[in-house]
Amino acid sequence: MKKLLSLAMTAVLLIFCFAACQSENVQEESSVSTPPSSQSQDNESSESVTDPPAISEIPSPEETEDENPVQRQIRMTAEGQTYTIVLYETPAADALYDMLPLELTFEDFNSVEKIADLPEGQRLPTEGEPDGFDPSAGDFCLYAPWGNLSLFYQDFRYSNDLISLGRLESGIEGIASLSGEFTATLEQAV
Repeated sequence: MKKLLSLAMTAVLLIFCFAACQSENVQEESSVSTPPSSQSQDNESSESVTDPPAISEIPSPEETEDENPVQRQIRMTAEGQTYTIVLYETPAADALYDMLPLELTFEDFNSVEKIADLPEGQRLPTEGEPDGFDPSAGDFCLYAPWGNLSLFYQDFRYSNDLISLGRLESGIEGIASLSGEFTATLEQAV
């Protein structure tokens, strides 16, 4: 009889334990899926969605344009081929874009990049630019100490005073195959 009573007590205890665990899980699930504060927020937000925005809340065309800037591109023509370079939003890239059109003489440097000097007296601003850059094939840069442009056709190591201006979209093989000095025209792509 003691064994039977002991088994019955154990069964009752197990039932209470399972019931307690089950009610804790239900409470946790309900508090996670629909917390009281989110229910009131949902009601508030559904009300504000149906209200039309005030005229002062509607963005002006100028504000919309600033959110979606036009991608600036340079068209580079060399040896009868045209390449497109996308410029980044930096002071140096802005200044270069404002200088265009330019006709520059490029030459191979270190079997890694094609470089060209800017016209005499022309410099790009470097203040506030990063201290260096780790270029890969297709990167269009400024080497600040010399003031020259460089278009990398091979990956290279991090270089101090190298400033990223933009990126060649396609045709790196064509740039790499140009040998000796060549003249290239850089102009704003419209």
